Amino acid sequence: MKILKMLHVLIGCLALGVVARGQQNLGFISIDCSAPRDYHDYQLDIYYKADAGFVDSRTNMQVSPQVIYQYNQQQSKNLRVFLNGTRNCYTLMMDEGKGNTYLVRASFWYGDYDGKNQTLAFDLHIDVNYWIMVNSSSYVYEEIIYTPPRDYIQVCMVNTGSGIPFISSLELRLLDNSIYYINSSALVTKWRFNLGSLNTYR
Repeated sequence: MKILKMLHVLIGCLALGVVARGQQNLGFISIDCSAPRDYHDYQLDIYYKADAGFVDSRTNMQVSPQVIYQYNQQQSKNLRVFLNGTRNCYTLMMDEGKGNTYLVRASFWYGDYDGKNQTLAFDLHIDVNYWIMVNSSSYVYEEIIYTPPRDYIQVCMVNTGSGIPFISSLELRLLDNSIYYINSSALVTKWRFNLGSLNTYR
């Protein structure tokens, strides 16, 4: 009986350890846009949050059942669609505050969610600044290295009249200022490579 009780305690501790590891991700903000709930992605070992509280819009969509398994990532299955307003923004509050440098990644997959098989185009802004135009029906992501002037960052989808803006996921990572110090400015990335990895594209 004593051994059984000890096993229950051990299993409970292991379960708590798994949850804690998924939630730790210090310096991370990871948002699965339009996800129904928070979850731990065990494949990536990243704790993703649903986007309630980060954005005002509440239009949830899911990619077409014909393509939902095309990409083996939970974050590609749902998308937030912005039917109303010209400019819709996510507000990211960083624990580390302004003066630090961050990598911001926004991912987009139209996934024929509306059955119209179209290519939508809209602008992406970071705070008040133009970032890039999103114009693809395939899965794409955009990255920017940014030092914000305030204690929060806004990532905004701007309707330019060429289709309804949407977003699949949004992620923020704290960077080392000694490597990426850009003094309240931004660098849009084209490619990033992990030169220490055996897999160049990892």
